[in-house]
Amino acid sequence: MVRTLEENYLDLTVEEIYSIIDYSDHMIPWPNNFTVTKKIKFLESIRNYFINKEEYEKCARLQDLIDELEDHK
Repeated sequence: MVRTLEENYLDLTVEEIYSIIDYSDHMIPWPNNFTVTKKIKFLESIRNYFINKEEYEKCARLQDLIDELEDHK
């Protein structure tokens, strides 16, 4: 399967976002205008991306962050 430049760029971008989230360890540098709901939706979209890639350890880490945000909602 030949991947397009856009698909490769998406992969690199999502991986970079994940590395920032994972490295930040609960101190994620969110944009000022992100509400809790927006943060959850953002993390869910990244989690869904990794579900499709079958990278379940990353999914679990993202789900933990989502659960924390939902607990503080």
